[in-house]
Amino acid sequence: MNLFCVHCHFHQPPRENPYLGLLPIEASASPFKNWNERIFRESYLPNMYAHYTRDGKILKIVNNYKGISFNFTQSLLSWLLREKPWFVERLKKARENAIATSFNHTILPLDPEEDREVQIVWGIRVFEKIFGRKPKGFWLPELAVDKKTLSLLIKHGIGYTILAPHQVKTKGSFLRYAPPEGHIDIFVYDGELSHGVAFGDLINKAEEIIRRTKDRKGLTLIAIDGETFGHHKKFGEMGLAYLIENHPNITTLERVYESMHPEGETEINEFTSWSCAHGVERWRSDCGCTTGGAIGWHQKWRKPLREALERVREQVKERLFDTLEQYTYDPKEALFDFVEVIMGQSKEEYFKKHLKKAISQEERIKVLKLLYAYKYISYAFSSDGWFFGDISGIEAVKNLLFAKRAIDLLGDEKVEKRFLDILSLAPSNVQSYGNGLGVWQKLVLPQRISKESLITSIVLLELSNHIPEEGVLGKFYYKVEGFEPWRVFLRDLETEEEFEGIDDLKSFEGSKIPQPLLDMLINQWAMEYFEREIEFVESYERLFENLLTYAHGESFESDSLLRLRVSTYLRIKLYILLKKLASLESIREVFNQALSFGTEIWDERLKFWFEEYISKRIISGISEEEGREIALFVKEYNRHVGKFELMVNLWELQNWAWENRDNLSEETLRLLDFRVFQK
Repeated sequence: MNLFCVHCHFHQPPRENPYLGLLPIEASASPFKNWNERIFRESYLPNMYAHYTRDGKILKIVNNYKGISFNFTQSLLSWLLREKPWFVERLKKARENAIATSFNHTILPLDPEEDREVQIVWGIRVFEKIFGRKPKGFWLPELAVDKKTLSLLIKHGIGYTILAPHQVKTKGSFLRYAPPEGHIDIFVYDGELSHGVAFGDLINKAEEIIRRTKDRKGLTLIAIDGETFGHHKKFGEMGLAYLIENHPNITTLERVYESMHPEGETEINEFTSWSCAHGVERWRSDCGCTTGGAIGWHQKWRKPLREALERVREQVKERLFDTLEQYTYDPKEALFDFVEVIMGQSKEEYFKKHLKKAISQEERIKVLKLLYAYKYISYAFSSDGWFFGDISGIEAVKNLLFAKRAIDLLGDEKVEKRFLDILSLAPSNVQSYGNGLGVWQKLVLPQRISKESLITSIVLLELSNHIPEEGVLGKFYYKVEGFEPWRVFLRDLETEEEFEGIDDLKSFEGSKIPQPLLDMLINQWAMEYFEREIEFVESYERLFENLLTYAHGESFESDSLLRLRVSTYLRIKLYILLKKLASLESIREVFNQALSFGTEIWDERLKFWFEEYISKRIISGISEEEGREIALFVKEYNRHVGKFELMVNLWELQNWAWENRDNLSEETLRLLDFRVFQK
């Protein structure tokens, strides 16, 4: 039997600001607002619509998720459910290929056993909620493993997991680990092939992979970060689609697990992982394994960072279990079931199941604050925080921000003081921060959002007509009343705490408005300014045309200034039309104006806005005629642009055509570069 599998591990750490419940702007992800958005467009979406081409024509579009094994972490899934629910619905069509993973991307062998079990139970519950079935397989974050972790997986009904060759003591690709309490099967990935795809150019040589694996006996498994396909390796999703379509023996781990018996039994090499040559030291010591940073940077900050966070976790758990013991029938089960609330179950249903007796609203808030403190201190152990070069990195800072939220929910200054005493022992490689305390003061605390700044932001957003007088913003329900001053009512939808505040905007400072609310405000104000400017300048359009026409291509003293002014005017006009999803006819009119003036207005930003426009038009629903019009205009636009990097991509329109291919004419499919075979 010759079998070939690919497993993709898809993960993004939690990026939300825990004080607001929204993702901040991440400038390094530009032109996208944050890295989740960017990697979604570069990897997660392309793997759902991988173009299988030949000679520049699309033969078909492949949903890679239907041909591979995969897992998505909860932090990524929760963002997708909120921002891209349609994507999750389509992902569910490949549910039979999915496996579970822990709730948070934490290094399980380094977690206390009770927290490890919560991670496993919560991860299984998330899987069941999304995919509607019990998982058989389980991905260990960073493949970090020890015997206790495997025993917990067995306890909770997991049938198999995945490990690297150096993590097992027996040679083979499908083995069984059988402690006294039961057994769990282990798929062992091919190290050479997986490394070649992840770090080499093997995915660009899919035929070579097929040649090397099609006649192998037994199972060959490639296990890899899913972001490799499209994000780390541009067009990598197309190479994966080629494998899926052409490998004669490709299958999934679920099918192998159901049909094939393990080759033999094995013991495991404990406290090992797939990304650290020193076991699991990357997440607790100065082992030398790192990503990013400058030559000579150390990782001495790792140990005190973990110790400081463990001190907070101990305090959170101590108070949480004391409180749950007081109010619930079974504290352990109450904590296990709290993940249902995190995933959207009503708190009423949760309390009805677990409370021993009726409690006051004050007591209810107390319980919720401690439960959410546990959630956030769990987030603080995301493995990404130790993976990179310094404690001042965005991932470590985010972990610290989650810890700050947990500390604030405890409401005990002594806990924070003891935490900071240890954190100050974590030396930073960046001189301006000095140590963990400097990072805390300069990078973490500025991200904490006060109720006062939130109230001011809500008033400004409401006045700008960006939000209604009443609604939900992030994790808050709000209501705005009155006028100069404005009264704002807030309810924290997590803890159920309620707040009221009055603001007359007399002490307004833009620097105190948190991201991404500041981005919302600036964009709204900019749009209003642009619209007024366009309205004013439109009366000069004829003058622009006459001046540039009279010049007959000759240069004159103010030529460059006039052309710059015309270019800016037309770009702003296009920006407004694209953002407001205006008719293609009005967009074409501005484009033709640019051509008639001899003005080049295209750049990478305009390309991004145009592709965003196409995507939103598709989501809102378009007819075949509208799709054709967009395609024809984009092709005309691209001919004039000339430079490949500035050309507007028809990729999402082609995906729309594939989804609707049975209802589209051959003419439309050809226009969108599909190879159409005569029936």
